[in-house]
Amino acid sequence: MFRLLGSRLFAICLAVIGIFMIYTGHRSAVKFAALRDHGKMARAEVVKLEWKEKKMTHSDSLYTAHVRFHTEDGREVQAEVGVPAELGRSLRGNATAATMNVRYLPESPSTIEDVNKDDPSEAQSGIGRIMLFLGIGMLVVRLLFSKRRAR
Repeated sequence: MFRLLGSRLFAICLAVIGIFMIYTGHRSAVKFAALRDHGKMARAEVVKLEWKEKKMTHSDSLYTAHVRFHTEDGREVQAEVGVPAELGRSLRGNATAATMNVRYLPESPSTIEDVNKDDPSEAQSGIGRIMLFLGIGMLVVRLLFSKRRAR
């Protein structure tokens, strides 16, 4: 196991995954900034709710809501949005027509998020930076030790 952790391939994979996480964190930050800056709020009707349960524990955590709402200019939009577990459980147990508040971009109404969702981009980018620096650090240490052995 320690041999795998010290391998060049592991360090390269760590750095590449770190770069990917930094990139996705940046994209998420741009999206949330646009929603915060000029996003519009709407009351969306939940048409369908999907969730995934873990096979062993049967705990549910990932909820996706298929919603329908009208923009300020009257267009009807149907989209999918991730829902926090607490809201998903309450919507799941609700027998009546469920609704939720969403924020959308006027120039791209299918870009929506739950009003109460926090921006995960800072944490995602931070973890990506740590992984990138660890991967590069492992490669540098490996390079330095290989030069010492060659002498």
